[in-house]
Amino acid sequence: MRPTWFSVDLDALAHNIRVFRGLAAPAEVCMVVKADGYGHGAAAVAVAALEAGATWLAVAFLEEAAGLRESGLNAPILVLSEPRPDEMADLAALGGVRPTLYSDAGVDAFASVAADGAPVHLKVDTGMHRVGTTMDASVAVARRILDSGLDLEGVFSHCAMADDPEDPLTSLQVQRFDAVLAELNTAGIRPPVVHMANTATALGRTDAVYSMVRIGIGAYGVSPGPEMADRSRSVGLRQALSIHSRVTHLFDVAGGEGVGYGHLWRSVADTRLATVPVGYADGLTRGWGPGGVALVGGARRPLCGAISMDSLVVEVDEGVAIGDEVVLLGSQGDEEIGVAEVAERLGLIPWEILSRLGQRPPRLYP
Repeated sequence: MRPTWFSVDLDALAHNIRVFRGLAAPAEVCMVVKADGYGHGAAAVAVAALEAGATWLAVAFLEEAAGLRESGLNAPILVLSEPRPDEMADLAALGGVRPTLYSDAGVDAFASVAADGAPVHLKVDTGMHRVGTTMDASVAVARRILDSGLDLEGVFSHCAMADDPEDPLTSLQVQRFDAVLAELNTAGIRPPVVHMANTATALGRTDAVYSMVRIGIGAYGVSPGPEMADRSRSVGLRQALSIHSRVTHLFDVAGGEGVGYGHLWRSVADTRLATVPVGYADGLTRGWGPGGVALVGGARRPLCGAISMDSLVVEVDEGVAIGDEVVLLGSQGDEEIGVAEVAERLGLIPWEILSRLGQRPPRLYP
């Protein structure tokens, strides 16, 4: 078997959930496990999060909710966008899965297949401008939900710029959401579950913490942005995922020789190199190589050339042997390669690094 694996530290994840429970108390914590738990394995991280005190799970799509139910998880699950009308019957059959609703068609479709009093959540667009009912229509859609025999259990919105504490849009969105809540209250509509804060907002904006917070990237121990890195460190978030492989081949190249497709790297002197069986088919992206590093023997060592589909090359020394462990993300000795570090170098965001991880390497939960 290929010596390449993704290791997921469930203790670190549980620790992160407890951090957010403390920050948001007395609000509940909803763990976002869409995209296969941000590449960590949705069912495993969901169990760890619930054991650590999260009370809700959130996914993007019906099939993700179905997968969690098939894994034996019975916690409340929120589908974050409105399912298509032809999906509503399957969703209703899952039991305890809450659809997000924001259109008349969506409300009518779910009401036609759901039991009386089935809980749903209303999403209000306060500035993200992706999905959700308009603020002006919020009371009307809420009334339609209730008149259809459904239980309006929750109402929520989503912050577009919370990873930048200085951006004024977050304050404006909170004000808008508060205004919608006031209008609903005046109309006698008071959903018990109110949520707006994501990771970044929960870290820095107590005014956006209502009765529940939805924690995604922070639960996996990754800062939601450079401006939040110090705050993430200060509260003690711990990265949960690491990428491991082993040296399978050692060779020497003379000065001036190129390595890999396109010879994007050339040695300036005689150099000892190691081949490692992990590549872009495992989610590293081709550009991970130039300027990148791996940890070998507890030291940072440069990657040489472009990442191939199934392998990469790293510069080593005579002390490295076949079978030695190589870490592409995570810690070895006193060194660590963080998801945010790699994302910034590649001009990506941490969510992309994690959600692109392939399914070939096994996820191990030591």
